[in-house]
Amino acid sequence: MARFIKDALPTMIALAHEHSEVSRLQLAGMLADVFLYEEAPLTLREEEQLNDLINLLVFNASPQVKEQLAKKFSDMTKMPRGIAAALAQDDLMIARPVLITATCLSDADLIRVIEDKGIAHATAIAQRERISEVVADALVTTGDVGVMQVVVENLGAELSPLALRVVSDAARHSQVLRKPLLSRNEATVDVVLKLYWWLEEDLRRYTLSRFGITSGQIDRALSKTIGAFLDDHAQEKGNDKIMIQVANWIEAHGALTLQVLPQVLRMGHYRLFNILLGRLAGLPLTLVDAIMAGVGGRGLAAVCRAIGVDKINFVSLFLLSRGGRPGDQIVHPREMEYALTTFDRMTAEIAKDLLRTWKADPSYFVEKEGEKSFVQEIASNL
Repeated sequence: MARFIKDALPTMIALAHEHSEVSRLQLAGMLADVFLYEEAPLTLREEEQLNDLINLLVFNASPQVKEQLAKKFSDMTKMPRGIAAALAQDDLMIARPVLITATCLSDADLIRVIEDKGIAHATAIAQRERISEVVADALVTTGDVGVMQVVVENLGAELSPLALRVVSDAARHSQVLRKPLLSRNEATVDVVLKLYWWLEEDLRRYTLSRFGITSGQIDRALSKTIGAFLDDHAQEKGNDKIMIQVANWIEAHGALTLQVLPQVLRMGHYRLFNILLGRLAGLPLTLVDAIMAGVGGRGLAAVCRAIGVDKINFVSLFLLSRGGRPGDQIVHPREMEYALTTFDRMTAEIAKDLLRTWKADPSYFVEKEGEKSFVQEIASNL
């Protein structure tokens, strides 16, 4: 076999210059035999000649010839890089086994395929036994959830901080990414906290057990998560339909708490604040809108008393919420005084009674011409 290549080279060169399908199929078989069975080292001249033959074959061959060439290399470890790199750029049927198993392909070869070809080629690369960080980065930054899923489920893939960040961002909206990502050795507490409030209940329990997250970390994570979520909807603050969907998400994820109210107001989401306040108090949105538009803050004081807001937080909510009311948004000292007096004198029991009354008949809260509203009447007698 040592003389095989020397004897076969003239024939292979002749076949390379023929243009028939038969000659190219024959050349493909002979080239494969050289790399599969030739054990003697090649001279520099022989290497150059073989590389020229490979280029002539793979760049001019028909799909049938390329398929035959790929089949001949059932042991991909012996496929020369020139052939592998060319076949990797071909149609998926030919490229797929090469992309998955050819060890001679460099990171640069694989990244070039990811950039030049479609998602199907990237998915094949994501199934390789070993994937470096730079290749994993290129795969996840395609933005395709299917590719990301294959990568994070592949324990032979090395995930960089960039890859973890990209996948964790996508996992907020893609449930299939969450469990495999949280199971990775590379997953950090920071990654977990960023994703925590998007997780299902069982995965939250898993993360608490695995990473030892504290309640303080969870609270801070909630604040950051809601902040990022509201930033995503910064252009839709006045859209009730969208804000109701946001409120649904907050409530569904167990994040509807008193602590979220000032954060929502600080970000200028006044409509969302009204929606959330209504849900916490059990009041319809139309009634909450009337309460928030009222002068004096007595209605807000009653709602806050009823749902357990303390005095310091009531002051913050009152001052922040004034930016969302129509007309004059300046808080006059006398208005602040009225609001605080009402809050101080109203008990939680009276406040809850008021809320039940308003809920049964919202017209009690609406001021009628020449008359005091029900809440003003009650507040003035406190």
